[in-house]
Amino acid sequence: MKHHGRLRIITSLVLLATFSLSVGSANAASQAITMTPTSNSPTVQPGSVYKGSLQVLDQGGTGFDFQVYSAPYRVRGEDYTPDFTVLPTAPNVKSWFTFSTTGGHISPGQAITVDYTIRMPANTPPGGYYATVFAQTQYPKSASGVTLNERVGEIFYLQAAGPVAKKGSVASWQSSLLQKPPLTAILRLENSGGVHYPATIQANVRDVFGHSKYSLNTTKEILPQTIRRVMITWTKGPALGIFKVTGNVSFLGQHKTLPTKWVFIMSQTVRLVLASFIAVIVLLGIARYIYRRRNPRKTKK
Repeated sequence: MKHHGRLRIITSLVLLATFSLSVGSANAASQAITMTPTSNSPTVQPGSVYKGSLQVLDQGGTGFDFQVYSAPYRVRGEDYTPDFTVLPTAPNVKSWFTFSTTGGHISPGQAITVDYTIRMPANTPPGGYYATVFAQTQYPKSASGVTLNERVGEIFYLQAAGPVAKKGSVASWQSSLLQKPPLTAILRLENSGGVHYPATIQANVRDVFGHSKYSLNTTKEILPQTIRRVMITWTKGPALGIFKVTGNVSFLGQHKTLPTKWVFIMSQTVRLVLASFIAVIVLLGIARYIYRRRNPRKTKK
């Protein structure tokens, strides 16, 4: 069993009626539901059972009721916006899950273990299947008509055992030559196979003297038949400077070195100052030209 990446899914401010800022702020400050682990990548033989457990924790100062349930997991777009609805052509993976408990009450500092069982149907084709197990607070509706709930989730990257195509590639690697802060580079990874794969990404920003200014080391799951955009952003860069961006990515037994990208950072303020300076030079040139045209004798002297 491998854990690839960490994703904490927080859905806050679930408004069932009108919004009340004071009530919302008070509840948000007192609740702190968390879950561990946050991801799981088991390989399951179709027709068999996989068992495991997770923990729901209250790290806040107020106890609360909670419920546990499963949902399908997929993504929309290259930014991987989570979507917890079932595709019409896909199996309803959430129906594969059963739990030792579907809810209860948790006290401050307490951790509750929830056992789960995954029953994969015998006719499941080899490949990747995805679901999320949520733990969600269950606060009663307040007098103002507002309910504020929070949920956290563990993503299951399930693989049905058997032969399946594993194909991945670097779709693109881009970083514009002239940028405003923050410095940004974009890596797009494609999965054209039938099962997810983890990609380990390393990136580094250096100045013209070779000094490292920013580095990133992360692992992302790439779902089948998708392209995932990974943003590399140096948020604390200067207003003006020249830098080079290097990196590499490893996936499916491949190790690829990304081409070096040179970036010239110039903030909006610097651009305005430079534009003003150029405008002044141009105006002085025009004024000198007009003066020489009107005073040819003085110019010759």
